[in-house]
Amino acid sequence: MYEGSPYLRHLKRFQKTQYADRDEMLKWQWEKLSGVFRHAVANTAFYAEKYQDRRLESWDDFAGLPLLTKDEIRSRGRDMIARGHDKSSLFRMKTSGSTGVSLELFMDEDSLQWKRGCTVRHDMWTGWRLGERVGAIWGNPEQYADWRSWLRNLLLIRHIPLDTLKMDDGVMDRYHDTLLKKQPTALFGHAHSLYLFAKFCEAKGYDDIRPKGIISTAMVLHDFERTVLERVFHCGVFNRYGCEEVSLIGSECEAHRGLHVNMDTLVVEVVDAEGRPVPEGEAGAIVVTDLTNMAMPVIRYKVGDVGVLSNEFCPCGRTAPLITSLQGRIADYVTLADGSYVSGISLTENFHMGLPGVKQLQIIQEELDRLTFRIVPAGAWSEKDAAELEGLIRKRFGETMCYDVELVDSIQSEDSGKYRFCISKLGEQPF
Repeated sequence: MYEGSPYLRHLKRFQKTQYADRDEMLKWQWEKLSGVFRHAVANTAFYAEKYQDRRLESWDDFAGLPLLTKDEIRSRGRDMIARGHDKSSLFRMKTSGSTGVSLELFMDEDSLQWKRGCTVRHDMWTGWRLGERVGAIWGNPEQYADWRSWLRNLLLIRHIPLDTLKMDDGVMDRYHDTLLKKQPTALFGHAHSLYLFAKFCEAKGYDDIRPKGIISTAMVLHDFERTVLERVFHCGVFNRYGCEEVSLIGSECEAHRGLHVNMDTLVVEVVDAEGRPVPEGEAGAIVVTDLTNMAMPVIRYKVGDVGVLSNEFCPCGRTAPLITSLQGRIADYVTLADGSYVSGISLTENFHMGLPGVKQLQIIQEELDRLTFRIVPAGAWSEKDAAELEGLIRKRFGETMCYDVELVDSIQSEDSGKYRFCISKLGEQPF
C-alpha cells in the first residue's frame, strides 16, 4: 500500500480497535503496561532507582507509582534511555516549550510508526482520506528529513504548509488563494490561528473554502472560536489534544461529546495532588503512560494540563473513554503596530529553539509598541544571550518594538495549572 510503511499496516488494526470491547482493550493495555514497567526497571538507571522495591501486580499498584515530572526528564533524561538503544538511531523530540519549559526525549522507530498509524486513524474521523490534501495552518513549514518523508507528504498526508509566524492581511490573502487553488479536504492547525484566518475570511466575504472537516489542536479551542470556524467553513471542527512527548492523547469524533483517549498508545489518568486518580467527572492533572516507546519509557508523566475524564460511552460507537473538559495551552498572539498578528505558538518554537541561554520565557504585551520578556536563564545571563534575544526580537517584531527584560527565578503557572507562554492584554483586535 503506497510506500509500504509499517504505520499503514498498523492503521488496519486501529480501524478495528476503535470499536473493540473496552474491557478487552484494558486487558491489552495491562499486558503492554506490565511489559513496559519490567523493561524500564531492568534496562534504565532512572527507573531502576525510581521504582526500587516497587511491584506492579494491579491497577492499584500502578496508581501508586510516583509521577514523572518535566524536571526529572530534563535532569535525568540520559538515564531514561534504555540499554541497547543507540541515541543516534532514535527519533529526537524536543518540545517547543508551550508549557514554559522545553524538553528533549527520544523515541524508537517502532513506536513512531505505531503512533503515526493512530494519528492517521483520527485524521480520518474528519472525512479526510489518505492521499487527500490538508491545509496546515501550523507554525513554521515542515522541513523534510529525507526523501521518504517528502514522498509520504506528497502521496499520503499532502500537507499544504501555511506559516503562522506572522499573520497579516497579505499573508492570509495568500492562504486563501493557495487553499482555493488546491482545495484541501481538511484544515489543520493551532486553534487560534485557524480562528484568526476564519475571522479574516469572514471580514473579506470569502465563502469558497469548503473542507470536510477542521482539526484544531495545540491550545484550548474556545466555544466562540468553534462557532466562527463552523460558520465560515461550513463543516465540523474536531478538537485534538496531544504533546510532543507522547504524541496524540485524545481526539474528538463526529459526535463531539469529548476527546476519545488514544488507548492504542497511552494509558491516560486524571489525578489529584497526591497522584491518585480523582473520581470520575472531577478535574485533575492529566497523566500519561506511553505503551510503545521502549527506547525511552515514559511512565505516569504529568503533562501539565488539567482535564476531566469520563467513562461514559460515546454514541459514535467507539469505546475509548472521553476527556470531557480540557484546560491549558492558551497561547495568545502578539499584535504589531501594522495590524498583523504573531502566533504565540509559533513564537514558542522560535524563541525556545533559538535561545539556548533561556530555560523558561514568557512574553507579555500590555501596549501595542512594548513587550516584556520574563526570562528564567539557563545559567548566568550573558551579553551573548542578550544579543541573541535582541536579534530575535528585531527579526520577529521589527526595529520599532520596545521591550523590557525581567530576569526571574521562576515563572508561575495560572490557577488552572497551565503556564502561558504569551499573554496579550490588549484585547482582541478586529480585522
